[in-house]
Amino acid sequence: MKKLFCLCIAFALLLSGSALAESTAATASVSTANAVAESVNTYDLTAPFSGVVQPFTWRRGDKVLAKDVLFTLDTVKIYAPETGTLQGVFVSEGDLCEAAIAQYGMIAAIEKTKPFVVVCNTKGAYDSTENKIIHLGDTLYIEETKDTDNDGEGRVIAVSGDDFTLELTAGEFDPADGVKIYRDEKMGTKTCVGLGSIARAADVPVTGSGRVLKSYYRQGQQVRKGQLLFELAPSDAEASVTSAEVTAAYDGALSAPLVVSGQQVYKGQTLITVHDLSSMQVVAEVDEMDLDKVHVGDSLNLVFDRYPDTEIAGAVRSIAQMGQEKQNATYYNVEISFTTSLEVLPGMNATVYLPASK
Repeated sequence: MKKLFCLCIAFALLLSGSALAESTAATASVSTANAVAESVNTYDLTAPFSGVVQPFTWRRGDKVLAKDVLFTLDTVKIYAPETGTLQGVFVSEGDLCEAAIAQYGMIAAIEKTKPFVVVCNTKGAYDSTENKIIHLGDTLYIEETKDTDNDGEGRVIAVSGDDFTLELTAGEFDPADGVKIYRDEKMGTKTCVGLGSIARAADVPVTGSGRVLKSYYRQGQQVRKGQLLFELAPSDAEASVTSAEVTAAYDGALSAPLVVSGQQVYKGQTLITVHDLSSMQVVAEVDEMDLDKVHVGDSLNLVFDRYPDTEIAGAVRSIAQMGQEKQNATYYNVEISFTTSLEVLPGMNATVYLPASK
């Protein structure tokens, strides 16, 4: 009986040991690691020059297409100071205004629609104190000395001692025509305030500071006062920059913007990161105790939480050489590439199945 009892005990121990071994092997073969999907490639969009970010509505997770405008920076706009013909355009797109101003004193000029002024002197005025005092802004009346039927009017735009200048506002005269100037439109002798001659008016200079992003008119074109002539970026913009818009280079998904509307930014400052969705990977957190189970080039299977019934084959691309401590354990990031027709987006969770130790 003792022998039979001992045999039974031995048999039971044998079965128990076998079951334990099978359980240990099974546990080793189903070790897992938590993983998160991410884009293989990301790229930062940066400010092309210093400026203020204009209002935008993009948010984290928005999908964008190549060439979508994500941000626009403010620019300096130069408007026509006078109606006339744009002449002497000394800058092109990409040029620095400062260089043109240093050489020419302006970036362009406008030839007035009425390109003449009247250069006058009070010495020919009727002898009265009132007639010899000329004020800026006065409207005076003009009569050609050789043809008294030819008349016009002008506005005083400069006064210096006995000399004054009229901007011709009405009438047709030729350069060098001699004229008499009157205070009263009836042009009586006692209202004569001086003599003058018709001269070519100086062109109106256009100035600005910064890099030319865009020119809206070419030399020789007619412009009206207040029309937009040039759009300028700060001088720190490169000559290759042709727009204040910051656009997506590829299709992708956005991270959270790093700036807000109205914020001052500086050249090269990162505005947002775009995640390229055309190539995805997962990053698994592998416990240091399981690190000997994975090697670069190994094939591993993974299952996304979104697709629990689909197992996807992956390959180990890299293993981090520095770990991160979490809850008294150290985990190492393992990058795993995969190919699938399923839609996988950044941030999706997955489970990676690790093989038994090698």
